[in-house]
Amino acid sequence: MNDTIEGDVARYATVVRAAFADLAAPERELLLEDLEDHLAEVAAEDEGPLAARLGAPEAYAAELRASAGLPAPGAAAAGRRRSSLRESRVARRLRRSWRAAVAHPAGGAVVGFLPELRPAWWALRGYLAVQAVAVVLSALTNDSGLSFPLPAPFGSELLGLLATAVAVVVSVRWGRRGPGGTGRRALTLAGNAVLALFGVTLLLQLGADEAAGDDYRPDQVLSYAGPISGLRSDGEEISNIFAFDADGKPLRDVYLVDQDGDPVVVTHYDNEYLEPRIALDRDGNEVPNRYPQAQDEVDAAGRRVPGPTPEFRPPPGPVRVP
Repeated sequence: MNDTIEGDVARYATVVRAAFADLAAPERELLLEDLEDHLAEVAAEDEGPLAARLGAPEAYAAELRASAGLPAPGAAAAGRRRSSLRESRVARRLRRSWRAAVAHPAGGAVVGFLPELRPAWWALRGYLAVQAVAVVLSALTNDSGLSFPLPAPFGSELLGLLATAVAVVVSVRWGRRGPGGTGRRALTLAGNAVLALFGVTLLLQLGADEAAGDDYRPDQVLSYAGPISGLRSDGEEISNIFAFDADGKPLRDVYLVDQDGDPVVVTHYDNEYLEPRIALDRDGNEVPNRYPQAQDEVDAAGRRVPGPTPEFRPPPGPVRVP
């Protein structure tokens, strides 16, 4: 920036700042903190004096005061008297409390530090804007919903990354242009409020999702609605059970139950070489724990024949249970 532009910016800013001399120093600095940067950016965009593009500095200051809700310097006292008649007691107390907080050294330090956070908010604002658009699109298209940390409009995180980069650049540039006129300021405040509310909602939703995930315990055993039937021996499926007495004589119509009295059912698969025929009770219901179950085998000619009964040799002598 050359000397001519620097001098024009300095003269213009001096007149504007003089129009706010009636304000307290913390409030004045908060309002005019980025004035010179904004004027320098406007001056660098085109040749010619600032007054030709922004108007006289007095008019610019008056517009800035009006957009901030401040009365003209000469009408400040009368305006305060009229407004005090309209304000409620709560509003007056809030205004006094704010001024007292700003006047306090700690409060003034906090207020003075807030402008330092603007760049961070500008970047966050761009991200929240894309995330909000992605959530709205997912609701309209019945998509998977919230994608975090990267937004995923139309289900694409790559598209969300590119959109976030563009939105952050636009948001930062919007913020660096300064407060502008009344319409621009109102639009900025409304957009900031909506995105801040969305950001708080997003944090609450993420917290709720994390709390729900904490309810899982690794020692939990998944259960199923229906029973899983089937027995194994050395890793192989058992498809039938044959019972014998102490003399090795096969027993028929043996019903097996577990320790809880539930039926013990072997594994059944659709197999063209093995087809069990499960017994039926008098009501026509299958009795799957009645053994041995009749099974047919398919011979080489494709005929079904009864399956063999295995041989069983009982141990010699009486069997004692200790």
